[in-house]
Amino acid sequence: MRSLYNDGGAATALNWIDKRRQGFSCTLFQSTGIRFCGMNVQLGDGVRKGIDFSDFNKLRLEVEYRGPAEKFRVYYRNGIQDPNINDSKYHEVTIPVRKGSYIYEIPFDTFDVAAWWVESQQLADEPEHRVPSRDSVVHIGFDVGTPMAVGQHYFHATNFTVVAPWLGKANRIWWAIGSLVYFVVTGLLYNFFRLRIQLKERHDEMFGLLKKLQEADTESAHFKRLSMYDPLTGLLNRRAALDLVEEFAQHNSLTGTALVVLDIDHFKQVNDTHGHEVGDEVLKGVSAVVQHAVREGDAAVRWGGEEIVVICPKTNAEGVVRVAEKLRAEIKHLRFSAPDLAITASFGVANIRQGESFSQALGRADEALYEAKKNGRDQVRGQK
Repeated sequence: MRSLYNDGGAATALNWIDKRRQGFSCTLFQSTGIRFCGMNVQLGDGVRKGIDFSDFNKLRLEVEYRGPAEKFRVYYRNGIQDPNINDSKYHEVTIPVRKGSYIYEIPFDTFDVAAWWVESQQLADEPEHRVPSRDSVVHIGFDVGTPMAVGQHYFHATNFTVVAPWLGKANRIWWAIGSLVYFVVTGLLYNFFRLRIQLKERHDEMFGLLKKLQEADTESAHFKRLSMYDPLTGLLNRRAALDLVEEFAQHNSLTGTALVVLDIDHFKQVNDTHGHEVGDEVLKGVSAVVQHAVREGDAAVRWGGEEIVVICPKTNAEGVVRVAEKLRAEIKHLRFSAPDLAITASFGVANIRQGESFSQALGRADEALYEAKKNGRDQVRGQK
């Protein structure tokens, strides 16, 4: 049985993205405090009685990942029969993230008993409980933990499997019988070597097919990422921003989120006078200022043409004005390949009120932007 878990804070949104519960997304809007999210698979009764993995030497995880994380934690819990210990033993290992689709093979001997688990069970003076064990595994899973990168994390975990060594206990008797048969019945040696050749050819075919599938999955993930961002400016596009707002609204109230709408002043005149190449240079320069100047947890979006929207969670009226004024001042100092070109931008700001939708608040911010342009441009106006 698969389940999801996170830190439970308002800054983390978590949900399944397919009916088979193989894929899920986790969106982090700010990284302060303890943040984590992940997937858990229950085995056995989930408490004390699980599955014996003692004869296996590897855990194989097939997963596709898209997002800003550089590493994630893989873990398993082993049930303990001691009635004085009220929690299954927690083992963990941290591994680097491979972007796109990848098969991770993690040796069990790289897992360690978590120090926090030993401390929580007050077992510091009992060294036998700090030794890893897997004779009754009741949970396996993985997560992205603190420090957790701000942004969207997408996982698609198709399978958890365990791998036995060739000469492990499960295979030892068959190896002995096979060896005896082949040494006694010499006529079967030919078949033995022929079978090995066939298996190798099959392995090469399957490996080639798997590699092609991985390349296709990686390419698919790449195009999905491209579909979220504006190719000229590198900012989120409108569709990706609306998906982000909808996902956040499903798990948290939008109240307290602030919006900044900026529009480059006289942008048509820039294109008419200096050409579209310089116009593109202006858009890239302004977008770079926005990406650099906005705070961690804010989302910058190219809304259309020369209009940019910044979504600022948990920001009051004074705070959003400060954000807009900072952007306005930095944009005025931009310089371009056309030496006589200097630009300004006008701003409208609004806070999402209780019971108000994102589009309603954005409409008020647009009205404030219109007032800024009507009253001389290069200024910040806000809706009361």
